[in-house]
Amino acid sequence: MNLIVFHCRQCDAVLFPARYLCPHCGASDWEEQVAEGGTIEEITVVRHRIGAQRGEDVHLATVRSTAGPVVIARLDEAMRPCAMVRLELDDAMRVLGHAESAH
Repeated sequence: MNLIVFHCRQCDAVLFPARYLCPHCGASDWEEQVAEGGTIEEITVVRHRIGAQRGEDVHLATVRSTAGPVVIARLDEAMRPCAMVRLELDDAMRVLGHAESAH
């Protein structure tokens, strides 16, 4: 499923997640845009969490989307900052980041 970001038609701000009013100009006139990919800015690994199986690390990244907004994405694998990823939503509405070469 595509990751959708929201473009304010009044001031051109692009936001994620959706908001009722634009925090920049106060308008409520939105246009949806697809954010297909982005660049990893920062990464972290969650090694211990309640209910997780042993050895099940979760790789998370701050990703600057090509549409503009920064999103937190769960990565398929360990990656480095500056890597390009393809962004999408899963069935649970989590943002996922896939290695750019993966299709």
